[in-house]
Formats: sequence, C-alpha cells, structure tokens
Amino acid sequence: MHKISDGLVSGRYSRPRRTDADTVQNTANASTTTPQPVFQEGVRPVTFKGLIGRGHAEFATMRQQDAEEFFTHLLTSLRRYAHGHPRDGSGGGGGEPEPTETFAFALEQRLQCTTCAGVRYRADAHDVLSVPVPAREHGRDADGKVLYEDVALTECIDAVMGVEALEYKCPNCRRDVTATQ
Repeated sequence: MHKISDGLVSGRYSRPRRTDADTVQNTANASTTTPQPVFQEGVRPVTFKGLIGRGHAEFATMRQQDAEEFFTHLLTSLRRYAHGHPRDGSGGGGGEPEPTETFAFALEQRLQCTTCAGVRYRADAHDVLSVPVPAREHGRDADGKVLYEDVALTECIDAVMGVEALEYKCPNCRRDVTATQ
C-alpha cells in the first residue's frame, strides 16, 4: 500500500516509458506503417486488484465487480493505511498530503426558495461522482442484440448539475416550500 500511496502523491509513476532497446521496433517489422504503442511500465491490473481486494469478501474473487464500489474500497484502504503507517516514522505523517486528497472535490449545492427567493449554499466533500447515463435503444442488429444510441458526456453531466425542484423547510419563510436546486 505504501507504493500505491507514494505513486498517487509523488507522480513518479505517471511518465511515459523511456525508449530503449526493448521498445525499438524489430527491423523485420520496419516496413509496417502502424507504429507500435509504447506502454508505461506499471502494475498489472490483476495484481493491483488482488492487492486491493485481499481480505474483502467481494473483491477477493475474480468475478466482475462494480467499479465505483472498488474505487471507494481502494480509497478507504489507502486512508486506513495512511493513518496507521506514518510516512516519516514520527507518528504524524510528516506533513505529506494524504494520497486520497488527489481525488477529493466539493460540490456546491444552491437552494433557492420559490416563495421568498432566499438562497442557501452548502458545499459537500466527495471522492466520486455518480453520473447517470441514459440507455436509449436504437434498434437491434442482425443477431437480435439491442443497439443503443451514443450519449454525450455533457448530457450526463447536465443531468447531475441541472436544476431540480424539491420540498424544503425554508429558514427565512419558516414554511415548507418548493425550492430549486
């Protein structure tokens, strides 16, 4: 876990792999026009999943799992490790940022009363953002499999950030009203 934490905080592992004898194309394939991809050296996904899933009932298996749940479990494991293993040996973490801070963000909520027009702001801390993706059928292919329309990312984000009406106890009016968010 220390290497994963260090990698998230330091950025030492987010560089392209250097070109060396291992990445030079074979001269027999030099006539091909398609360049061979050069991948960054890193941790194999199955090894990463095995490390993070160790001791967890769901993630220790090789069955397909929910990505958001896995990511939340990863962040929880990193936080638990960071709080239990100070990085400088002094017992306080050495002033280094917690590795999960890389993923932290705040969403500001704005509630406006439709009766008195009073506004209230609140910022909530998050690590993940669940974005709904609409599934609109487009038809079927020759094999009978359902085809779906492409969905623009902006459409998904607008669904999260759009205006929504909800029941609200307004502190200004002191009444139950409808507020827009």
